[in-house]
Amino acid sequence: MTGHSAADAGHPAADDSRLSLVAAQLVTVFEQLGAEHKALVAEAEKTSVKERRGTVHRMVECIVQAGRTLNVTVTALATVHGLRVLGIDRQFSKDADGCDYSPLGTLGYPGETLYEAADLLEAVARALGQAYTPTRKYPGLAARARCPQQMGAALAGLRAALDLLCADLAAGHDEDAVTEYAATLKFLSELEERVCRTVPAQSTGLTADEVAAAIRADPDIARAAAAALKTATA
Repeated sequence: MTGHSAADAGHPAADDSRLSLVAAQLVTVFEQLGAEHKALVAEAEKTSVKERRGTVHRMVECIVQAGRTLNVTVTALATVHGLRVLGIDRQFSKDADGCDYSPLGTLGYPGETLYEAADLLEAVARALGQAYTPTRKYPGLAARARCPQQMGAALAGLRAALDLLCADLAAGHDEDAVTEYAATLKFLSELEERVCRTVPAQSTGLTADEVAAAIRADPDIARAAAAALKTATA
């Protein structure tokens, strides 16, 4: 195996637009987790039943773990970007004849780090899945997000980031990457659908002021209201 020069290193910096999108998605995911964590912490403080409080604490810890793993993932992506910009991709040291010398190992390998980032995103997905795994005694407690809008955005962003990473790996001649992470992508879609459902706001009807305004504005409504009152009191 021959070493790579800076000129022929795997991914030039110009190809990192996809990587920038991944990083942007993960920053959004990290930001959106804050609302859910805050809501769960507040709920845990107000929950008096020990078993229920234990479940909520578990949810809090899973969100914390997801956030920490996202932090590591973003750092890994920054490493990939930096290696690409510097043109470093598995360079060997050389012996006196100019041949590759392997005992010292190699310099950084962006592709391997990119796989590590994808695996880290799988770990984030598992942590969030664990957070919303219902318990037998209180099945509804961990079955829904407290802030469905923010958590929905987090799960959608995580899915988009992993999908983009798969595309980057496929562009690096690993077409199996899409298949390898397909189950996680599907899991994230199903988790979002399950825990981020929002119940449509129920109409409370017209207020007393709105009813009075409608009666004053329309004589027919006024006559109908008078007739209804007369019937009701008859």
